[in-house]
Order: sequence, then C-alpha cells, then structure tokens
Amino acid sequence: MSTAFRTQPEVFTRYALCGIKQFMGLTNDVIAAWALALVGPAVLFVTALFLRRLPPPESEPARTAERIVKWYAAHPQLALWVLLLLLPLAAFILGSAALMRTWGDNPKLQYWAWRALTEIPEHWPAVSIGGATLVAAGVLAMITTHLMAGQGHDRRPASH
Repeated sequence: MSTAFRTQPEVFTRYALCGIKQFMGLTNDVIAAWALALVGPAVLFVTALFLRRLPPPESEPARTAERIVKWYAAHPQLALWVLLLLLPLAAFILGSAALMRTWGDNPKLQYWAWRALTEIPEHWPAVSIGGATLVAAGVLAMITTHLMAGQGHDRRPASH
C-alpha cells in the first residue's frame, strides 16, 4: 500500500514505532534470543505433558512426548531445578532488567505504552471480550487436558 493511500495516523504510528525499534537496537534482540533460549526447555516439557495425552498413546507425537517426560523424570536435579526453575527465573530477571533499562531510556516507548493504557477505558467492551476469550481458551485447554487424562483410567461408580 502506498503512502498516498494511508491515513495520517497510520503513517505517523508506523514511523514512531520504527523509531522505538531502532532505539532498542541489537542489545535487546540478543536479550530476546537469550530469554527464548532460557525458557525453551520448560516450554518443551509443558508441551510434552500435553502431547503425551493425545490419543492414541502409542502413536506420534504422544510417544515422543512420553520419552521427553520420562527423561525429565529420570533427571530430577537437572530437570526440576535447572531446566524448569533456574532457567525460566533467569529469563524473567533478564527480561525484567532489559525492560526497565529500555523503559527509562526510551521516551517514545513510554509515550506509546501509556497511550495504549489510556485507551483501555474507551475500548473497554473490546478489551473485555478479548480478555474473556483468552480466559475461555485457557479454561477449555485445561478441561480438555483433564478429560484426556481421565480417559485412560477405569471409572468406578462411587459407593454410597
């Protein structure tokens, strides 16, 4: 789309956001890559927990997911303390420090973040719908996982 057909706010927003990106620079790109690498093993484990419940359990990807979960279970010191706690904690601390550093040195980022926050009351119905949709997706994922986990177990009626 050429610039002649764009509305003035759209052109301004595009150039302003490009200025934020240029200001953040390579350092934040490297920090983002490190943060993703640090949370990768935890994301792999949680994904494997979900995928191993996919029926039938003897097929792929359930079989590979089961091997991943068993490996984590066989290495509790490394898996629990390092891969599932220490590395995600390091990513959280690294990301928080980078955001605080960037926030303090970048008035454009501050402006656009505060502007976005001040728009929430004006667009409250859309924000509410978006939030409720995300919560519903999370609840459905948890219930589906719970139901899939219960399919393999024998169900006995409760004795009264």
